[in-house]
Amino acid sequence: MKKPLLIAALTALFSLPLQAAAPAPLSQGEVRKVDAAAQKITLRHGPIASIGMPPMTMVFEVEKPELLEGVSAGEKVKFQVQQQGNRYIVTELQVVE
Repeated sequence: MKKPLLIAALTALFSLPLQAAAPAPLSQGEVRKVDAAAQKITLRHGPIASIGMPPMTMVFEVEKPELLEGVSAGEKVKFQVQQQGNRYIVTELQVVE
């Protein structure tokens, strides 16, 4: 490949806009227990596609204690989870009206 052609190809490649990966869809669940002191929430949830988890009930850590404000057992929620090693951390939590 000749140098001018290579430079043109590389210039074209690097001038393409970067596309961010689409955020994973929110998962759905039901709050079973809120432990604000320990910054944990127990959720009965459907599949969590972003981490390949099947439906189950389990305890999650929360990224920020504010996520638990106004959330109580029995409420339906939508949420996002990130896996960090063997820890599962709720990073987004919305009560479903």
